Amino acid sequence: MDPRSRNSIIGMVLAAAASLTTLLLELPLVVPILLFLGAWLLGGYAVWNSLRRRR
Repeated sequence: MDPRSRNSIIGMVLAAAASLTTLLLELPLVVPILLFLGAWLLGGYAVWNSLRRRR
C-alpha cells in the first residue's frame, strides 16, 4: 500500500475517533438536542398527515 494513502486512512480513522470521543463527552448536551429534533419532526409528520387526510 502506498504510504500516502495509508497515512490518509489512518488520519481519517483518528479524526472519526476524535469526533466520536467529543460526541460522547458532549452527550449531556447532544441528547436534549436530538430529543427536541425528533419531537419536532414527529410533530411535523403528524400535522402533515392530518392535513393530507382532510383533502
